[in-house]
Amino acid sequence: MTVETAETIGIIVQTLTVIVAATGIVVALCMGVTDRRAADARAREDRQRADDRAREDRLAADQRADLDRHEARILADHHFRLSMLVRLARNVNDPGHTDKKISSQLAAERAALLHVLGPDGLPLTWETYVGPTIDESRTNAFDDGVEKHKRCQSEVAVKITDEIAAWKRRA
Repeated sequence: MTVETAETIGIIVQTLTVIVAATGIVVALCMGVTDRRAADARAREDRQRADDRAREDRLAADQRADLDRHEARILADHHFRLSMLVRLARNVNDPGHTDKKISSQLAAERAALLHVLGPDGLPLTWETYVGPTIDESRTNAFDDGVEKHKRCQSEVAVKITDEIAAWKRRA
């Protein structure tokens, strides 16, 4: 082997080494780009899943809050109705008063309580202490043939009933 051949073989080996090294660098860069893209895709998927879970959690929390508010409204209405019934029971069971003014106030409170509670659950009590139905009260409130005091009573009864009905529609 001559010096020239040895130099040629050395140059060929060096060239092949450079080509192999360059190819390794290109392959490494391509693998890095591929890995980066895959990592980005996984990160996007993870973020999307996290967003979906967060959205589902918020929706579930909102639904639970809606149910809690609904239950609270039902309990508040029940408590309100029970307290009105207790007040009405005390009023109805009161033996009366000798003072006409206090007796009149008791009767007004009884009528107001009955209008708040409505005639449905207490038909006998309604008939005994209030008399006319809501429809009759509505008619009496605007009938010029009825004395003014009775018209005022009917107007108040209708207003109470309408307010309670509007409140129940909102709830």
